[in-house]
Amino acid sequence: MNDNAYQETLFAEPIGLQLRHAREKNGMKASDASARLKLPVDVIDALEREDWQKLGAPIYVRSYLTSYLKLLGLPVSMASEVKFEPAPSSTMKLLSDKPVRRDIDKTLGTLGYFAITGVIVTSVIMLAMHFQAPGKSTEALPLDIQAQTRIEPAQPTTSTAAVSNAGEVQAPTSNQAPVMASIAPINSSLPTKAWEIRVNADSWVEITGADGKRVESGIISAGTVKQYNADQLMSVTIGNADQVQILRNGQAMDFSAFKQDNVARFKIAGDGTLIAKTAMQ
Repeated sequence: MNDNAYQETLFAEPIGLQLRHAREKNGMKASDASARLKLPVDVIDALEREDWQKLGAPIYVRSYLTSYLKLLGLPVSMASEVKFEPAPSSTMKLLSDKPVRRDIDKTLGTLGYFAITGVIVTSVIMLAMHFQAPGKSTEALPLDIQAQTRIEPAQPTTSTAAVSNAGEVQAPTSNQAPVMASIAPINSSLPTKAWEIRVNADSWVEITGADGKRVESGIISAGTVKQYNADQLMSVTIGNADQVQILRNGQAMDFSAFKQDNVARFKIAGDGTLIAKTAMQ
């Protein structure tokens, strides 16, 4: 190796500076590169600062870097020369997680369960105390079969009153047992969301709703399942798309036609079909 080659290797610019200088040389702003690659400006900034940990797992950080190198006309082989360190577990938390609201929902659900249980138990006790009588048995029947309630006929008698041998008059008795209504169990069902995203490996996701507000923006860790209403999904960008499944009403959606360099970009129409984003979106 001659002295010039040695000096070029020794004093070579970091890849982040080369990206920024190449972008400026091409007369592009960070926002322009973001629009061309359909990626957030934060991702472009992280690539130029070599903040690999902010972008998550190496598998799709390399995908972002490769796409950026192609856009700037730099050798794609530069991506293979970079050593990516895995992001710490603290960066894998979802930006849209709301632990406080999640705890509140869990608490309200528990209180609702105890409230329903208390109503059932109290009603059963009150009905039992109301119909309970000494020396008489009770028969429990469900409320929904009142038309089929069994009533035993009174025992036939030869006269309106039976006369004992001693001449005493005895009133006729009835063998009919009182009945007590039972409370049928209360069945409740929770509403299900129309859309579901399942993540098999750490993936970067950005979702915009029909109102234009950002619903998700950040890294979703492996094993996470997210559910959304129909109006919450309109514009979707997914990094490491091969490790992500999208389901609509329980049916898997095929979005392979919208993937490029393992990054999927598409929109969801009003009827639930997937359509490609236009060049200006």
